[in-house]
Amino acid sequence: MKNPILFALLAVTLALAPAYAQKRGGGQMKMRGELDAAVKNGNLNEQERQRYESALKTIDDARAKRQAGEKLDRAATRQAMRDLQEIAKSENLRPEDREKLAKSMKPKGRRGR
Repeated sequence: MKNPILFALLAVTLALAPAYAQKRGGGQMKMRGELDAAVKNGNLNEQERQRYESALKTIDDARAKRQAGEKLDRAATRQAMRDLQEIAKSENLRPEDREKLAKSMKPKGRRGR
């Protein structure tokens, strides 16, 4: 490159891009990890386990479609999130896990009304 300032800006942008992307989705990944741990520690019945696995598959499919630029089924995605919220409140999970999940699943900002 002929312009060293532009080159330096490009280098900094490329260096920080992965960190920004990781930070941006970090809350969702943290919540998912906590939910996975709670389900492993808990004692979900077969119906709850099936709803949990189905909801995770729906969320993962929606993420893949969004990244591919495809149209999402927003109703199915919302229902999957509701299912995960109900499972997070299940009496079949340990109380300390339910408390932790309640904090991480609490809506944030304007969208969480």
